Amino acid sequence: MPAFDSRLPSVGRRRFLGGALAASALALADLRRLRAEAPAREPARADACVLIFLNGGMSHLDTFDPKPDQPPEIRGEFATARTSAPGLLMTEHLPRLARQAHRLTVLRSIGFEGRLGNHSPACYHMLTGVEPQGDDAVLAPPRPTDPPTLGSAAARMRPTPAAVPAFVMVPDVLIENAHLTPGQFAGWLGGRYEAFRLQGDPSRPDFSVPTLARSPDMADGRLAGRRDLLDKLGPGQAGPPRAPAERDLGAYHERAFDLLTGARTRRAFDLSAEPDRARDRYGRDKFGQSVLLARRAVEAGVRFVNVHWPNVGGGANWDTHANGFHRLKSQLLPLFDRAVSALIEDLADRGLLDRTLVLVLTEFGRAPQIGRTFQNSGGPGGRDHWSSCFSVVLAGAGLPGGRAYGSSDAKGAYPADRPATPADLAATVYRLLGIDPAATLHDAEGRAHRLCHG
Repeated sequence: MPAFDSRLPSVGRRRFLGGALAASALALADLRRLRAEAPAREPARADACVLIFLNGGMSHLDTFDPKPDQPPEIRGEFATARTSAPGLLMTEHLPRLARQAHRLTVLRSIGFEGRLGNHSPACYHMLTGVEPQGDDAVLAPPRPTDPPTLGSAAARMRPTPAAVPAFVMVPDVLIENAHLTPGQFAGWLGGRYEAFRLQGDPSRPDFSVPTLARSPDMADGRLAGRRDLLDKLGPGQAGPPRAPAERDLGAYHERAFDLLTGARTRRAFDLSAEPDRARDRYGRDKFGQSVLLARRAVEAGVRFVNVHWPNVGGGANWDTHANGFHRLKSQLLPLFDRAVSALIEDLADRGLLDRTLVLVLTEFGRAPQIGRTFQNSGGPGGRDHWSSCFSVVLAGAGLPGGRAYGSSDAKGAYPADRPATPADLAATVYRLLGIDPAATLHDAEGRAHRLCHG
């Protein structure tokens, strides 16, 4: 996967103040309409969700669904390790998560049609819970008519206080072949529910979030004066009806001023406040420090955090077509194991895990047969795309840990029982957050959409 393209739009101060910062803003009128449209069916079991997305496609057979009784061409090179949960086996290269297995639920029977088993449609499917149709099943750019990603829907349905963003994304947006990946944006919900993007490398000593910093000459009094002036210059009640974007602008400005004048969000994203020992536990790499930022965001009251595996280039994502076992054990699994295990243990120690859902997603799994080719992209020691059956991991939110939900067949190729779809998983996430997955919402044109069909 290529490095982030600097020509793609970034979040500057003006854009932050005018749009992306308002991703979590919700006007009083919206709240009233929300309550009328979509009352929650049951109380929320989670106040926050940390979604960790392993772009490229994590091999279920070499992580959370090993097949030790199969021949080497299916079993692979890794040994199977016991865990803290009897009967829940993992690969030997996840030793820290093996010690946290009593807190994990491994869904081993999720899958979808093979025609969607390429990166862009799979991301779209997994991050929205909606199956791409027609031309969406091939590489397509994000569009305003797309369904909202899970975090944007959570920002719409469960807003946060004004001083805290509802939906945060770190460290990068997802990129596929130099194109923005669909499925990670607000779609028909509109720009006010886009994620607040913490672009950058939080492992760098100079990492900061410049959009939260005021210029040195912007004292409290001067900022208050600008806020007062903006209120006076804003559109009054008289005159013709305003367009939706104009009506929303006041809410955007309010959220921007709240974040610039409040210290809560700035403190959340200040990693220098973390002890060195804590930063070392997560790993001093881009992914590890991004996961640590997610924990700090949850503590500050952020509703939903997407942590994407970094766009580091050089083949260092989870698309292990060739030389996969070497890449997994040397580049991928150690960083993943260290950071995610630290997050789960940290949340538990701080009393936050019971009210926080940790969700590890990927695009799809990898083929049972090692070296099986996909569009001539396979090679020695690798597995190709496989969407018919794979694994995702959940923890926290009151879920019983130490178990597998569903199972794959003997080769890890198809569900053996309790088959699940991305829509089913999305419905589960919404329900845990106290959101009715069958809620009907309306886009800017007044068209009705059901939030989820799982």
